[in-house]
Amino acid sequence: MKVPHEALVVVADGGRMALYRNRGSVFAPDLELLEQEAVEFPRTSDVGADRPGRAFESSSHRRSAYEVTDIHDKAEEAWCRAIAERIVALQAGAKAGVLLVAAPRALGMIRAALPADAREALVAEVGKDYAGMSAAEVAKALERL
Repeated sequence: MKVPHEALVVVADGGRMALYRNRGSVFAPDLELLEQEAVEFPRTSDVGADRPGRAFESSSHRRSAYEVTDIHDKAEEAWCRAIAERIVALQAGAKAGVLLVAAPRALGMIRAALPADAREALVAEVGKDYAGMSAAEVAKALERL
């Protein structure tokens, strides 16, 4: 995969984000870590209600349960929206563009949160989970694509 010299590479998943700058060539990236963030979201069972609420029919004996809100999932969505906002801010100052590498589920949430012009301005989108890898491993993986 072509990674332009001086391009910013955002590698993310549902709880981690790393920002790299390509110091290498287009076909042989050499990624330099600029910043790294990780958040730990509590499980829904740890912070949510123990059972979903119930609804009772007044005309019969039927009962049904409300769907439980997945608090962990909502926190991941908020994290992905924050990454999308960060990408928009990075694009304003990026010399060679921004490349987004994210786990497929996170990529979908980030893509949905990005404005259309920011989505089109991305150098590329890669739906792979490289968030736990080092800079050298990410560079090798991008070379192989």
